[in-house]
Amino acid sequence: MTGRDGTRLDTLGPTLTVTTVPGDPAGGDAVTATAVLTNDCPFPLRNTVLHLIDPRTTTAARTIALGDLRVGAKVTRSWRTRMPADVAGQVAFTAHVVFDVDAHSADCARAAKTFTIPYTPNEVRAPYRTHATADSTEFGQYGTELVIWAGGRDLSGGTDEKGIIYLPGAAAASCAVQVKAVSLTGSDNPVAKSGIAVAGDLTAPEKGGYAVLTMSARYGVEFLTDSDGDGHLDTWAGGGVSYHPSWLRLVRDGTTYTAYAGADGTAWQQVGTATVASASGAADAGVVASAVNLSYPGTTVQAIFDHFTVEAT
Repeated sequence: MTGRDGTRLDTLGPTLTVTTVPGDPAGGDAVTATAVLTNDCPFPLRNTVLHLIDPRTTTAARTIALGDLRVGAKVTRSWRTRMPADVAGQVAFTAHVVFDVDAHSADCARAAKTFTIPYTPNEVRAPYRTHATADSTEFGQYGTELVIWAGGRDLSGGTDEKGIIYLPGAAAASCAVQVKAVSLTGSDNPVAKSGIAVAGDLTAPEKGGYAVLTMSARYGVEFLTDSDGDGHLDTWAGGGVSYHPSWLRLVRDGTTYTAYAGADGTAWQQVGTATVASASGAADAGVVASAVNLSYPGTTVQAIFDHFTVEAT
């Protein structure tokens, strides 16, 4: 349920709302957030505790013990905070109340004032680097999120056009590269894709060890490798239904690459395995995006990633 001011309301238990001043804060702004709790239940709330939570945090900025609240009681509490400076996407100021209904049961209610801040290119920070072979490519970094805006005609079939954010030499001979592909937007092109890539040199994949694992806009997961070391992706495995967010995992064991995908980052389905004979030594690892717009000229995509990791195995 949503109130007139955009606050999400809990439909069970007492009424809880959150408002902010200013009403539409920008990144870095000082904010006064106010939670209003009204006990419109037909019973008192016992041992009530109110938690006030800042954006992009999991612990309360303030925890307030309110005690017992009679039927019809109304409590207002405010907290001074700040909108994170380096943030985009959905950002929420949240109130969470916990209370006892009687001596034997407990319940809770939650409300949030949510804002959507657009992603805009702001480049990336070290140790990340960027490289582009696609047109209209730009990059951004927001906390742990990485963002690529890119055009590009294709990723295979002799054409390798994409935007890349990568960590040089991060992929050891035995390692796992993993990312959460949060979203892929900006075009109705069904073959657009984003995901993870490994190569001895992602700026020059003809140097060997090139493999890519992506989730496409509509055609499911795709695992592509370069079988002969010429820098062109020429093997394929995958298919199925596309879903975002999606978790992608590429495991390297020397010259053997095994690809996995899943919805939650814990339960994995194997996509395929391939030998990339040209792989040797430490390799670059990164995230990639391409509009694959050969048949959709001029289209671009925005790909958002989170929780990118490279770990030795």
